Amino acid sequence: MTRHSATAAVLIALFGGMSPVAAQQPARGRPQAAARAFEIGGYGTVGRLNLTAADTFEAVLGKHAGPILGGGITIGLPLGGLYVEAGAWRFKEDGQRVFLAGGQVFELGVPLTVTLTPIEVTAGWRFRQRGARIVPYAGAGITSTRYREAAGFAGAGDDVDERFSGYHFIGGVQLKIRRWLGFGGEVVWTTTPDALGTGGVSRAFGDDDLGGTSVRGKITIGR
Repeated sequence: MTRHSATAAVLIALFGGMSPVAAQQPARGRPQAAARAFEIGGYGTVGRLNLTAADTFEAVLGKHAGPILGGGITIGLPLGGLYVEAGAWRFKEDGQRVFLAGGQVFELGVPLTVTLTPIEVTAGWRFRQRGARIVPYAGAGITSTRYREAAGFAGAGDDVDERFSGYHFIGGVQLKIRRWLGFGGEVVWTTTPDALGTGGVSRAFGDDDLGGTSVRGKITIGR
């Protein structure tokens, strides 16, 4: 064998032996599987609220239930079905001032507008299944409710504008129409204790909770 033939044979043996080893090494720079990202969206709600202090609001408003309208933002966290929401809604009804004597309600004919504006912060869990379009969810959180009474011919200190703290529980279901659009319904129970009952007809009736139970339709936009 000549010197050139021997050299070529050695090179072929070396590179031939290296090829299988290189094929077993992981490719550098190959992208890893992406972690699940945050999902951010908005929502709007419309529904009906049934107030816990039924006797008080029946006397003042002639009803203890009415429509609500609201909205907020929702953030899905990269931890399974965990999500957080922050939103607000409003209940507003007109009535009149009254007083209670001998167990009977007397109307005073003074117009009165009652407005509730709760801010809700919720943490919950979506019970997702791969490929399912219907997603149940449940959550709980804190509520901060602004309560206002504005009356015609009100004197100094007659109107009320205060904020009270409470908490709420929520359960619902969402139907995904598109990846970025969904519809659903939910039931929310809220309690705001010690907000009423310090005076007026609420004291006479023994009502102190400014919370209630609401049934809401919900539209979500975003991922």
